[in-house]
Amino acid sequence: MLSSAVILIVLDFLGNIDEAKNILKTLEESVEGLVMVRLRRVNLERRQGNLIEAENLLTEAMSNAKSTGELSFYAIKLSRHYSKIQKNIGKAKKVLSDAIQRDKENTKLYLSLIDLEFNGDVKQNEANILSHFDKVIRSSLPIATRVLFSQRKVEFLEDFGSDINKLLTTYDEHQKLLKEQENLKRKSENGLEQPDAKRLHTEDAAVVSAAPVAAAATGAVPSAYNYNNWYQYNYQGAGAWNYGQYYHPPST
Repeated sequence: MLSSAVILIVLDFLGNIDEAKNILKTLEESVEGLVMVRLRRVNLERRQGNLIEAENLLTEAMSNAKSTGELSFYAIKLSRHYSKIQKNIGKAKKVLSDAIQRDKENTKLYLSLIDLEFNGDVKQNEANILSHFDKVIRSSLPIATRVLFSQRKVEFLEDFGSDINKLLTTYDEHQKLLKEQENLKRKSENGLEQPDAKRLHTEDAAVVSAAPVAAAATGAVPSAYNYNNWYQYNYQGAGAWNYGQYYHPPST
């Protein structure tokens, strides 16, 4: 696979685009399920200005996805293609919204939607951003995930919110979530309740922590609110989307 990748890069640089396309297509037909090959095809078309063909390859990959996770992976890629390459934010949002309907517990999809809103007019998009946060916070996702999104919502309102009362209300709701998390943790430690079967993965914690972060407290909130208790950035783990699960070369 490494030698094939080198050949493709050389062919690309030499301008033998048609040959590069043929090799990629043949390779993908020979070894199904290698996302790396599909993405190489997409990016080759993109570099040649064939944006519709690049879009079609991503759409086809979504249709042929073997799992919900793989479909969501391609949905994020297609959304970025729409927003960054075709400059069509409406299409980008729709792809992610549709993907969420099929994969309601994928935090990366929600974060991608939030990121899209952040790249626009934050003041104008405030309601949409808060709505995306709330969908996770009020979902059945693990408490640890909901706490992380809740904290990000507090930070967003602190940095960009237009209503101080909304910030105070969100802060109070965040404290209730923290208390709920602590109670569940205490029950688990005492053997009164089984640990959450869908505990937040290290990878997810890292992705959530990569969302927009507040720079500092402004002092606008009364001193009774102890910022030290909730402006914490020591999120567990490090990492990003696990591309390796799709990029494994075939066994020999």
